[in-house]
Amino acid sequence: MKRLIVLVACFVFIFSACAFAADGTSTDPAKAKPSKEVTSKPPKETGVSITGVVKEFSDTMIMVERTVRGNTETIQFILYKPVEQINVGDKVMVSYIKKDNKHIATMVTPVVAKKIIKKPPH
Repeated sequence: MKRLIVLVACFVFIFSACAFAADGTSTDPAKAKPSKEVTSKPPKETGVSITGVVKEFSDTMIMVERTVRGNTETIQFILYKPVEQINVGDKVMVSYIKKDNKHIATMVTPVVAKKIIKKPPH
């Protein structure tokens, strides 16, 4: 008799769980929640530097000539600030970024030749 009561209680429990599960279904298609918007950052501008000889300069631009693997090229840079202590013919190092196919100088520094001190042999 106890087995019969336990068996009936189990059937009632199982069928009532199925009935609650059946009520929860919906005829509408499931809607996916939109994920967070993916915003892509603009590409980071990388800085480049070259060393060369000043051919021309003004308050707004500087032209530097450099030799790479035997090929001489002249590059024109846009200056946002006027450069001091630099003359035509000086050797300079120009740090720049490339933006909209233009070279924009971020820093122009003169290159000072290092003196090599030879030690006399003992």
